[in-house]
Amino acid sequence: MAHYLPVWLDAFLLAPFTWLASPLASFWLGSALLAAYATLMGEIVAGLLFMTHKSYYLELQDKMIHMHNVSVDALHQSDKESYLAANNLAQEAFGKTFFSEATVGMASILPVPFALAWLSLRFTGIPLLTVPVLGTELGYPFVFLLLYITLRILFAKWKTHLPFFRTIHSIKQKAKAARGPMRRFIPEAHGNDKP
Repeated sequence: MAHYLPVWLDAFLLAPFTWLASPLASFWLGSALLAAYATLMGEIVAGLLFMTHKSYYLELQDKMIHMHNVSVDALHQSDKESYLAANNLAQEAFGKTFFSEATVGMASILPVPFALAWLSLRFTGIPLLTVPVLGTELGYPFVFLLLYITLRILFAKWKTHLPFFRTIHSIKQKAKAARGPMRRFIPEAHGNDKP
């Protein structure tokens, strides 16, 4: 991988690992910035994928909710044949929706293997932490993944404040409001869900 990576990119990624006097602190700082780059790049790729195919993704969700609601209405009217037919279509739409959302989710973690591969070129075999009771040494994957997961959780909480991600969130919210709620199978417990 080293010969495929541009020299300027390698130098850019490596620079934060030398900024602090303490090698361990520098490693945590460099890993945090690398995790931040991976998080941001992954979210941008996922966002672009959604925006490129948004009509398809939203259409799948609309169909899933619509067919579910049709099946619930048929069930409430004791129309078993219509219920089964609509429920099958709803399940098919659910499967397509699930896998389309999984695709977008996988796109968001696309930079992680590349970040780990780069770290392996630079830091393989260097112990960073030792678990006292077990005596196990933890290296770059532990530090990077810990920071990456933490940053992903934090980024998910405030990404809608950024213009690109706010636009995506707005599109999803408008589509959700337009399609209406998913009806429940037991309307007696939820009076507002009656057809």
